Amino acid sequence: MPELPEVETVRRGLTRLVGNAKITSVDVYYEKMVSPEADQFKKMLAGKTIERIDRRGKYLLFRFNDDLTMVSHLRMEGKYDVQPDGNPITKHTHVVFHLDDHRDLRYTDTRKFGRMHLLKTGDETKLVSGLKKMGPEPTPETLTVEYMKQIFSKSKKAIKPFLLDQSNIAGLGNIYVDETLWLSRIHPEQPTNTIPEFQIRQLRENIIAEIKRAIEGHGTTVHSFSTAYGEAGEFQNHLMVYGRKGEPCFRCDTPIEKTKVAQRGTHFCPDCQVLRKDPGVTMVLGLTGGIATGKSTVSEFFKAYQIPVIDADKVAREVVEPGTKGLKEIQTTFGWQMIQPDGTLDRHALGTLVFSQPEKLAQLNSITGPLIKKAVVRKLRGYRRRQVPLVIYDAPTLFEAHGAAGMNEIMVVNVPDQVQLQRLMARDHLSKKEALERINAQMPLAEKVKRADVVIDNSDSVDKTKAQVVRWLNEAGFGSLITDKSN
Repeated sequence: MPELPEVETVRRGLTRLVGNAKITSVDVYYEKMVSPEADQFKKMLAGKTIERIDRRGKYLLFRFNDDLTMVSHLRMEGKYDVQPDGNPITKHTHVVFHLDDHRDLRYTDTRKFGRMHLLKTGDETKLVSGLKKMGPEPTPETLTVEYMKQIFSKSKKAIKPFLLDQSNIAGLGNIYVDETLWLSRIHPEQPTNTIPEFQIRQLRENIIAEIKRAIEGHGTTVHSFSTAYGEAGEFQNHLMVYGRKGEPCFRCDTPIEKTKVAQRGTHFCPDCQVLRKDPGVTMVLGLTGGIATGKSTVSEFFKAYQIPVIDADKVAREVVEPGTKGLKEIQTTFGWQMIQPDGTLDRHALGTLVFSQPEKLAQLNSITGPLIKKAVVRKLRGYRRRQVPLVIYDAPTLFEAHGAAGMNEIMVVNVPDQVQLQRLMARDHLSKKEALERINAQMPLAEKVKRADVVIDNSDSVDKTKAQVVRWLNEAGFGSLITDKSN
């Protein structure tokens, strides 16, 4: 079924094609499709001009002179197209509007589910049940945080069917609900009233942004949707989860699964979208970036606002301190040369080895990764128990260590490649060759940016970087945590 972006794409195309066109006559080949009855429908439209075409949710509203409105719902397979008058009528063409410029506006529908209601302008919201009880449009002005918090708190229904209900939010269907739930890391069966405020805010932002992107991409063609020009949409090339069963999640690489929720085929990532009995109020922001991009600078901004930061590098040092299981495994795997005379890890020697040999780096990560994860989970559990609103997980290899799935949102600190190289060489006193080896041992920064929810540009001044962090805190609903109000 065409969803809001597809219907809006059709509306825009029809506006260009038949806006201000005059109808001379109408042929109805499937009378159950129109109301009032066919003869009256044809009589009322003869001589009328299409002054404009509006949209509400998934409905098209053709506005004619003399205060007439035709409400059209495409349902599963409905399509409008414009053809020269006299072209052969196809098997599935059910209504033809003859225009005064020798063209036809034709409606085809292989399943005959579409409907057209002709009535006095203004009566559509009173007499068409779908319009009468329709929720707000997914725009920044109409879909507010307060409205979403209110309706979410009143429903125990699973979030997917809740979002498909047009009385809650207008225009969402199966495709874009799957997409926005993935973007927001919400399981499709999560009870609506258990979703915390920070995820409600995320979901709102993702719904608004995804619908806007899909409209700009001229909608999604999965089966049969086409624009008013008879062309396929383009947004199917940008879907993150829908239709990708068995393919790796773009965020964490876990295979996408497909199940049924409320009798609808549903795509989701089992690692990113976990069904939680009690999601809690704590948001975990994963902070990452490439080596020498300035991630630590951003981390310090959060610390300055007394926002807890779990430093993965610090945890990594703790799990390989003298006497730990981690240090013993490193010595066993890489040799006694990695241990200094005082019993501590020789980080320079280990770094020189692993950053020049990918298989050695993988071995090291297999040792330290599980130990770091266990320690981080323990720390997060404590913050969640205390209902801390926001915790930062500062991890340079968040994606490489498969930690992305556990985050509620991911912020990547980015700089141009040349800036990264120069900073690393100056900071660690490395040759160009050594610096490139360390950069290339990590996931490419461009790939991290692609997987990020938020990107911080750290190529300019510290003040400009800080301003981006402050903006994110305000937009994410954590403005009250900003202690320096001058920013």
